[in-house]
Amino acid sequence: MVELRGDSVMVVDASDLARAAGVRPGMTATAARSLAPELSLVEHKPQAEAADFEALGATLYRFTPRVFFDSPRAVLLDITGCDRLFGTVEGLMAEVHSVLARLGYAARLGLGENATAAYTLALGKTGALVEAPVSALRLEAADHEHLEALGVRRVGELLALPLESLPARFSDVLVARLRELRGSAVEHFTAFHPPQVLCERLEFEGPTDRRDALMFAMQRLAVALEERLAALGAGALALEASLRAHEGPPLTFSMPLGRPTRDSRSLAALLLGRLESVDTAERWFDGVEVRVPVLGPIRPPQRDLFSGKDAAKERSIAALVDELAGRLGADAVVRAELTADPRPERSFAYRPFVAEAAASAAPAAPRPVAVFEPHEVSVECDAAGLPIRWQHGRQISALTSAFPERVNFGWWRGDDAERDYFMVRDEAGAQWWLERRGERWFIAGAF
Repeated sequence: MVELRGDSVMVVDASDLARAAGVRPGMTATAARSLAPELSLVEHKPQAEAADFEALGATLYRFTPRVFFDSPRAVLLDITGCDRLFGTVEGLMAEVHSVLARLGYAARLGLGENATAAYTLALGKTGALVEAPVSALRLEAADHEHLEALGVRRVGELLALPLESLPARFSDVLVARLRELRGSAVEHFTAFHPPQVLCERLEFEGPTDRRDALMFAMQRLAVALEERLAALGAGALALEASLRAHEGPPLTFSMPLGRPTRDSRSLAALLLGRLESVDTAERWFDGVEVRVPVLGPIRPPQRDLFSGKDAAKERSIAALVDELAGRLGADAVVRAELTADPRPERSFAYRPFVAEAAASAAPAAPRPVAVFEPHEVSVECDAAGLPIRWQHGRQISALTSAFPERVNFGWWRGDDAERDYFMVRDEAGAQWWLERRGERWFIAGAF
């Protein structure tokens, strides 16, 4: 990793392979290339690095609420009392390693009685603190040179020296490190606080117009979002994506979801489906950003022993609805909801499926399961005006019961201000819905 300092390109950090070849921070890129001709140089971007650390901290927040940074080198987790949630400490560490591997990080883990000990074990790549090299203690260069001259190369050898004799010969950093290793002092790190809105971004090494690069970025961001959502025990109820254009404003799109989800495959399918409908117009892009502006709780599914509902089928239907809404737009996937309007032809309205369901006021009186286009029938009434016989086509049938209902609504709604309906039962036991308009009768539905 390099950055421009004045007129020179300087190395600010190096991988283990580069260090093995002799590359060290502080040397010029030219000197580094002379030691390792195949060395790959990456520009140091502090802001992007800080954003990556924030995202990593949010992901690891699932293991403990006490996450700390020593940016840009390490993330420290205080797992005191958290190991029982994962069975054992080893189980917790294995889960941490698995999450980091999924995100593409090659991490070194260390477990110690305190933060400094764990940090030293991770940098020293050893399971025993006394066997760790003194370079893992993050000391000043002068201390390293002095220890090398004394032949002290292991932390165990340094711990064997009398502490009271060290302040006069070494820096305060070395003395502080030894106190912290022994637990008599505490090393302080920057505490992580989870953000209010989840956001993941991926920057390209250079501008690109390739759609497969955008698709790859969406898939990687979906994996990162799954881990962060799992840390919060929540799922996404909406997604917002931004394709950062090399020139001009970014291309953005958003989609509401019908249910909270954090499965990376579902998130990726939604993002990629929506991306297919986005016209990139041969523009070039520097990176991709995906945000989760709305969260919803995800609770473990509970088995229903009595209703007979197929939970897996319901989840698959919900996933299909989300995918269709992502591809076609939220307004293109609708469902019928009851309204408070008493007129049967207006008793329901189509609303977006993924939108929050409005509180529907179901009518107090029973409503037919089928509503017809009203067509006229011949009805005979008794002295009270209740229907007692009707002729439907060529069939004449007595009506055994009739329950009247008057539907009122304001004249400003248009058409009639009131209507009279009758729920009737014929000799065969079938129930019908009749509508009276003056002296004329119409069949309007069936129960």
